[in-house]
Amino acid sequence: MNKMSETPLPLDRFVAEETSELIDLRAIGRAFRKHIIPVFLVSIAAIVATATVYFMTTPSYLATATMVVERQAQDVVPVNNDTPALTTDSPTVDTTVEILQSPFIAGRVVDALKLVEDPEFNPGLLKAGALPPNTEAQQQAARDRAIRILGSSLSVQREGVSYAIAVQYTSENPKMAANIANATIDEYLLTRVEGEEGSTQRSADLLETRLEELRGEVQAAEAQVARYRSDEGLFAATDVSSITQQELSVLNNQLAEARAAEAVANSRLATARSQMSQGMTGEALGAALESEVVGALRSQRATASAEVANLNTRYGARHPSLIKAQSQLADIDVQIGAEVERIVASLKTEASAARGRTSSIASSIAGLQNRLAVDSDASVRLSELERNAASARELYQGFLDRYKESLARQGTETSGAKEVSRAAIPAMPISPNPLLYIAIAFVAAGACSTAVVAGREFMETGLRTAADIEKRLQVSALGSIPEIGSLPEVKKSREPISWPPQFLIEHPKSAFAEAFRALKTSLVMTPGGRSAVRQKTKIISITSALPGEGKTSSAICLASAAARSGIRTLLVDCDSRRQASSRSLAKSITHGLTDVLNGDASLQQAVVHDEDSGTYFLGQKPDQETPFDLMGSQAMADLLEELRGQFQLVILDTAPVLPVAESRMLAALADMTLFIVQWKKTPAKAAEIGLHQLDGVGANIAGVVLSRVDVVEQARTGFGDAGLYFKQYKEYYA
Repeated sequence: MNKMSETPLPLDRFVAEETSELIDLRAIGRAFRKHIIPVFLVSIAAIVATATVYFMTTPSYLATATMVVERQAQDVVPVNNDTPALTTDSPTVDTTVEILQSPFIAGRVVDALKLVEDPEFNPGLLKAGALPPNTEAQQQAARDRAIRILGSSLSVQREGVSYAIAVQYTSENPKMAANIANATIDEYLLTRVEGEEGSTQRSADLLETRLEELRGEVQAAEAQVARYRSDEGLFAATDVSSITQQELSVLNNQLAEARAAEAVANSRLATARSQMSQGMTGEALGAALESEVVGALRSQRATASAEVANLNTRYGARHPSLIKAQSQLADIDVQIGAEVERIVASLKTEASAARGRTSSIASSIAGLQNRLAVDSDASVRLSELERNAASARELYQGFLDRYKESLARQGTETSGAKEVSRAAIPAMPISPNPLLYIAIAFVAAGACSTAVVAGREFMETGLRTAADIEKRLQVSALGSIPEIGSLPEVKKSREPISWPPQFLIEHPKSAFAEAFRALKTSLVMTPGGRSAVRQKTKIISITSALPGEGKTSSAICLASAAARSGIRTLLVDCDSRRQASSRSLAKSITHGLTDVLNGDASLQQAVVHDEDSGTYFLGQKPDQETPFDLMGSQAMADLLEELRGQFQLVILDTAPVLPVAESRMLAALADMTLFIVQWKKTPAKAAEIGLHQLDGVGANIAGVVLSRVDVVEQARTGFGDAGLYFKQYKEYYA
């Protein structure tokens, strides 16, 4: 009876599913752990290679000297500078950086340190029998080569946005590195000072020549002024006026004073005459003329007048004291009158003298004015000559001052920069950097390990775990069968490895035996539970995609495990090509499966019983030809139906699916098909094609079993498989 599935499975059932995760970190970690040994070896190789390069690399030393550009150059002598000092702007500092690393400064350093004679800068000297350059062309070529070598290892950098500049040089010789860094700054400062000195000297020479010319021009101009003054009689009293002008100025002042004095005298005389014509007394005139004598007489008169009034009141008009007092008062009045007349006469004399002096001064002024008019034309020419002389003298004085400044500056020139710190001889090399090489070693180890893991993963086409089977083939994983040689107890015993069916019998408590018992349980207990096993015989076809995957050994061991558990089991060798199970179980077969199908022998005659395992076996007669379609014939279907009545479990050991078509026919006749895949070896694509072919004939695929699994490696790398936890439960096996 054909037990094909009623509804065929879709053909894309076994296509691997694509993961939705972009990066599966756990999968990456599992991949590295899976290939831990090659990863370890490659990492060690990368580290050793990096260490070799590190120890073979010649050490390089870095020396650093620092200078600072002065924000404002301070002259020792405060004079006008011919060459502007470095300003504080950023482009000036950047320009200084470029100058420091220019070939010109490098050439000066080469010359100062005689680097042409150093093999580091003149590699030609390293050759045996090499001689120093002799000709001018050779010396120039060697110098240019040394400049290029020096410039390739020289680094000049500005410290941030400050005015400090760091000069660094890298060399295999630490002393040479320090010398070159210091010499670079020294030569730059010296170049600046020499430039300042040259500029000062050139200015002094130019000024000196020009001063000689200007001195002659000044002398000629002043001589011409002197001659003209002498010829024209234009002698100057001061720098701004002539003698005539000076005299005229004095007379004008004197005339003004004389006229003022005349006016005062006339005013006083007129006042006195006016008061006298009006009949005023001497007392009033004295007050007007402000005479001290009159003032004193007025005081005496006031006293005498007061005495007269007092006596008149006390004694009467005829009293002798009153008469005496009145006589004294009359004498005082006579004295006042005489003094007034004298003063008026004096005023007349003063007024007359003032008029005469005024007339004399006015006459003198008139004469000088006539003379000044005559000298005006000559003065215009004299002024022109004086201006020319003054201009020549001023120009000469300016050049003379500059010349003195240039002489004063000689020997006081500055570079506009100063050295902050000199480079010390470095004690530790900058290259090779151990930390950098350690990082490179780890990076190289990681890169090589990643490449190895990626390559091995790319080249590995087999299946490792139950998760791989279910993910890539979309079928159930029924279990894993260990490789006997990988079991811990076998490794410890160091005895020859037994034939797998024999090992199962001799070691019933081993992990190998337990794997087949678990497989038997998975197959016979579904569907319907234990009662279904007793009520209905199951026919199981065991096949694989390719030869050599442990299919026959698995079939024999599965039959043995089932028989030893009390299930009446028959193993049928359906591989008419190789007949592997027949050669393994029966030493001599009289009647085989072909004879039974052809009717040449009965089932009882062909079936043999293995006493050790308790398994019944229906094999193939050696060298017997089997028709190609016999395994899928009606006779085979009838035989399987007959076997259902005599056995509880029938296992069909069939040929691989890909090379032989009869395996698919037998799978279609069986109740279920067990697909064997060798761990790590069977290509996933081959297994996928084999399952597609079985699915195409309607076979009921129970699941896939991994055979010949290395339990130790699986315990280390078998993510997604029960074997990952083998170390935890291996104590249950013996």
